[in-house]
Amino acid sequence: LRLKHVAKVYENDGVLTQAVRDVSFTVDKGSFVGIMGASGCGKSTLLNLIATMDKPSGGTIELDGQDLAELSEAELAAFRRDHLGFIFQEYNLLETLTIRENMMLALTIKQTPKAEIKGIVEHWAAKLGISEILRHFPCEVSGGQRQRCACARAIATQPALILADEPTGALDSKNSVAIVKLLLEVGRSLKCPVMTITHNAEMARVADRVFHMKDGRLERITVNEHPCQAEELDW
Repeated sequence: LRLKHVAKVYENDGVLTQAVRDVSFTVDKGSFVGIMGASGCGKSTLLNLIATMDKPSGGTIELDGQDLAELSEAELAAFRRDHLGFIFQEYNLLETLTIRENMMLALTIKQTPKAEIKGIVEHWAAKLGISEILRHFPCEVSGGQRQRCACARAIATQPALILADEPTGALDSKNSVAIVKLLLEVGRSLKCPVMTITHNAEMARVADRVFHMKDGRLERITVNEHPCQAEELDW
């Protein structure tokens, strides 16, 4: 993943607001990156730009050498479907579908063979400890279980890039550790970049690098020469 001089300006009633200012960085396959900063510093805007849910006002965003700005709307939809796993802070599960059906939906949209979907869902449900709630609706399970379902839905398609917006923000320490362990393991096994917004300073222990943002800018990058391994997590 490569960003070059990315900027985002919003206009509201003639007032310009620069949410992201001249951000450049590269994230290699298998890297785990944390994004930190105060509320309003541009973290979520940056993640939305990378996810193609918003368009930059300037600069380029490339994945595997492909400039995402050159893709048509249909190609962007295909990119999100085939290459992107996004974990939302507020889960974004469909309340009218069961936990199983929410996980199946992402695979169905990606046109995974029907005969394979059941096995994939059961594999990730077991890995995340939610096998016993697959028949339940989101409103019938806990916040931690909903977030684990959201994670399973995002990674079951084996994406080329995983983006997470505060995936542990509403979770207790036990569930937080489980989610971070999973993201570490999946990112390294799939050799895909993982970028997660976080306010948790402990995340710096597991990230290869931490991007610190302030006023829309990438203020500094903290490099972790010896990141904590998944099995060492205990906070």
